[in-house]
Amino acid sequence: MSAGAAIGLVLACLIPTGIGCACVLGRRVVARFEARRPHAPPRPLESIAHDVRRLHDLLDRTENADDLPAKNQRCVATRAAYLDALTAACGRLDVLPPAGRPVSRAEIYRVEADLRRVGLDVRPS
Repeated sequence: MSAGAAIGLVLACLIPTGIGCACVLGRRVVARFEARRPHAPPRPLESIAHDVRRLHDLLDRTENADDLPAKNQRCVATRAAYLDALTAACGRLDVLPPAGRPVSRAEIYRVEADLRRVGLDVRPS
């Protein structure tokens, strides 16, 4: 084997290893900077409550609409947004968030009742 072929073989082995090490090191550096960055303040409870009530009303209107184009997709999307808002409210008020995927209506009703017990009525007034 010639010297050029040996150097080529060594480089062929070291380059992928070097790229892998650089990726791992890069992730560690990014994680350290993320840990040092100040976190955003939590959203005000009033804003979360407004979103929960608005989405509850929108979900109710969407599910009860008669001639709505793409009604199923709209219901699925609105229910997902409503579940996100409910989960955010649960996190702020120390309530057990909705469990299971897909989330059953009974579980949604349980979360709404728990939020109502701690002072957040999800129904629009």
